[in-house]
Amino acid sequence: MNSDRIKILVGLFVLGFLILSGRLVYLQIIKGDYYRKISEKNHIRIMVSNPPRGKIYDRNGILLAYDEPTFQLYTYPYLVKKDIPRLKQELENLLGIKLEPETLEKLKKGYSNKLILEKRLSEEQVRTFINNWHRFKGIFLEVQPRRVYTEYARYMPHLLGYVGYPSKKELQENPDLTPDTLIGKSGVEKIYDRYLRGEHGVKAVMVDAKGRIVRTLWEKQPRRGNDIYLTVDARVQKIVYEAFSESGQKSGAVIVTDPYTYDIIALLSYPVYDIQKFSDGLTKKEWEELIKNKYKPLFNKALYGIYPPGSIFKITVALAALQEGVVAPYQRIYSGPEYSIGKWVYRNWDPRGCGKINVMQALEMSCDTYFYQVGIDLGAEKISYYARLFGLGEKLNPRIEKKTARIPDPEWKAHYIGEPWYLGDTVNYSIGQGFLAITPFDSVKILLPVLNGGRVLKPRLLKAYFDMNSRRFVETEVQQVRKLHIKKFFYRIIKKGLYDVVYGERGTAKLLSLSPVKNAGKTGTAQVFRHKKRKEKIEKWYLQNHAWFVDFVPYRKPRYIISVFVEHGIGGSKTAVPITKAIIEKLFDKGILNEVK
Repeated sequence: MNSDRIKILVGLFVLGFLILSGRLVYLQIIKGDYYRKISEKNHIRIMVSNPPRGKIYDRNGILLAYDEPTFQLYTYPYLVKKDIPRLKQELENLLGIKLEPETLEKLKKGYSNKLILEKRLSEEQVRTFINNWHRFKGIFLEVQPRRVYTEYARYMPHLLGYVGYPSKKELQENPDLTPDTLIGKSGVEKIYDRYLRGEHGVKAVMVDAKGRIVRTLWEKQPRRGNDIYLTVDARVQKIVYEAFSESGQKSGAVIVTDPYTYDIIALLSYPVYDIQKFSDGLTKKEWEELIKNKYKPLFNKALYGIYPPGSIFKITVALAALQEGVVAPYQRIYSGPEYSIGKWVYRNWDPRGCGKINVMQALEMSCDTYFYQVGIDLGAEKISYYARLFGLGEKLNPRIEKKTARIPDPEWKAHYIGEPWYLGDTVNYSIGQGFLAITPFDSVKILLPVLNGGRVLKPRLLKAYFDMNSRRFVETEVQQVRKLHIKKFFYRIIKKGLYDVVYGERGTAKLLSLSPVKNAGKTGTAQVFRHKKRKEKIEKWYLQNHAWFVDFVPYRKPRYIISVFVEHGIGGSKTAVPITKAIIEKLFDKGILNEVK
């Protein structure tokens, strides 16, 4: 019985094999020529269309960036490799398009990948192509979004960033990308690319042997990216830009934030570059001019620059000394023109010295010799502890912050310098010099918890976005990182000292007392080059001191923290304070300081 079953199964297998073999013979030999002609005449091609990116708005709905449709020509080299000379001539004669040698080389190799021949065609070129489409066999016209930046965007190129085509590495890392997909390359465009990019459209078309589309088989429309709303106020950003530009200073950064939410209201790196030209593509000459500019317009100083903070760091040291009981709020310490440790003499910036002063007066005068003594009593480890507590040396929002402050201590010096920590290192550290270095963006962290009652917050740049899938408006939340357990009275003491910096008899920012709104802050002058003499004049720009000022305005109910950094600006009082004053005056004149939140 089993033997009969096996014979039946074998018979069925042989019969099936003979039927399949016969069919293959029929298809490949008898009908092979017929199907070969069909395949030569028609091909199925998958075509991908790029979605428009989402729009970028400021916090008040002012448009900063959007997409506009442009036309580009493309081909698949294998379709035209036998007809290159004629097509080259037609493109040049009819459309005025001269193919680059690199493009011609790719055409000759006959690759199957899509190849862009010309971007951003004029209306006349599009019209001519459509009227003469039969002369451009194998060449296609498609809509390609172009990123457009508005006038307000021109004041914030480092913040917004720009878009470009993906690199080979980016294509390998993200299979959803195509070579002609515009993606964020820096700034907001890159940080929030996943919100802005949208989804590709895809369609399958049948084309003939000459590359002409016969019919569409199926299609999925592209989905536009989500619109995003930043925390930035474009009006404030423009004011910040104008104030810095009108000052005549060559290089620096300004950050404006809300002390209660850590919303980034403005972020300027100066000088700026032309964001539209950069996105569209620079000429070789324009690129060389940018990279050779000694003031580094392409470098985002606000987020990537690392500089000694100078005396603005005294705010942190003063608060640490109060909290640790090293000094009492009204305790007076004699602070002369010099302070000695053995054979080493450390001078006060003001040769008059400061006399017998308390912590508020020390901030008012920015008294170095006071902070030398307090710093030594605190110790380097405690200074570092409080600096980190405030968020220095930490990326509170890694999506925004790309560099961290360098917070030194004895362990750090032993590891990186290979030397022991000396008392002289603590002396320098206590006035924001020595190994300490921060970004201009970090400078806000020094002041923010003082104003909001000790809350260390996550910096916020994205206020909301419109989700295209759910058709919902989604707001982001203010996030607290930690709460500092520092006595509230000490915050008031610090704020009074900063008030006296502006309105005190020996304040270092008295120019700001002429502002139309009560404000307070701290000057900083960070030494770059060691001076042999106290008043030694330095002619070379790159050897001059850096200038800082951190301010809050209005004094009673602060709306903004304003941090101004002037690279090689000589001194905080000399250059950073006048810029701050100009910003406050413009904010007042425009009525922005009096607006209801």
